[in-house]
Amino acid sequence: MQELLNILRQEVELHEQLILLLQKESKGFGRLRGSELLKLQGEKSRCVRATARLERERIQLVEQFADSWNTESKELTLSAIIGRTEEEYSEPLQQCFDRLKRLLAEIRKIADENALQASGRLKSVESSIQFMSQLQNGPPTYSDAGKIQKGTSTMPRTEV
Repeated sequence: MQELLNILRQEVELHEQLILLLQKESKGFGRLRGSELLKLQGEKSRCVRATARLERERIQLVEQFADSWNTESKELTLSAIIGRTEEEYSEPLQQCFDRLKRLLAEIRKIADENALQASGRLKSVESSIQFMSQLQNGPPTYSDAGKIQKGTSTMPRTEV
């Protein structure tokens, strides 16, 4: 049980780090340079990969419990494991589990807010690009010398 508790504690730490990174990202919208946002994305990815590694370790551990308890591993949820353990471990396991649930809810909330902000910024950039593109590809105009101008380039007008 101690190994499971250690894994859960590490997961709590990683989720707390992820929240800090998401909050930093949220506060940085419109202020951070692209390179800084990419660095944040890399840090978030490292957090997620480390969490996935811990999750695999936890699943292997639960499978070991299932074998020793003569139970199907899919029946051994964290709540079921907590209910089967001695009090020495049940309380700290339950605290970690409750903390993880709160952290996951907070991560979802911040990630949803960040997605909305990013989507809004993307739409703004797309609109700007579309506007600039329309200006560049708009109807031809004539220069003072009588040449057709399209955007910034000029073409000689054919004589009739």
